[in-house]
Amino acid sequence: MAKPIPADFDLRHLSRDVKPEDNFFDKTLNNFSKGNGKDLVLGTIGGWITGVGIIKVGKTAAVGLGGSILLLHFATELGYLCVNWDKVREAMSYSQELMDAVLRFVRKNSCFSVGFVGGFFFGVGST
Repeated sequence: MAKPIPADFDLRHLSRDVKPEDNFFDKTLNNFSKGNGKDLVLGTIGGWITGVGIIKVGKTAAVGLGGSILLLHFATELGYLCVNWDKVREAMSYSQELMDAVLRFVRKNSCFSVGFVGGFFFGVGST
C-alpha cells in the first residue's frame, strides 16, 4: 500500500536539487558520439517514431483532455471545486526550468534537433 506524502514535503523545490548536468537528457545524449551524420539519423528516426506515436495516441488524448477540462469547468462553475490560482502559478515554475533545459539541449545539439523535427513531420505525414 502506498504511503501518503507528508504535509511538510514540498514538491516545488524538488527540481532545484537536481543539477542541470545530472538530468536525463544530458546523460543519455552524452553517451552518443558527436558525429553529425549519426546525430542526424538518430534524430530523424526518433522524430519519426514520435510523430507516428503522437498521431496514434493524440486523438484519444485530445478527447480525454478536452472532456476533463469541460468537466472541471462545470464543477468550478457549480461550486464543487475552488481553484487556488496562486498555488498553480507557483507550481508552474518547474515548467519554465524544463523549457530552459530543452532550449539548452536544442542549441547544443542542433544537428540532432533538425533531424528530429524533420522526422517528426515525416512521421505525422506518413500516418
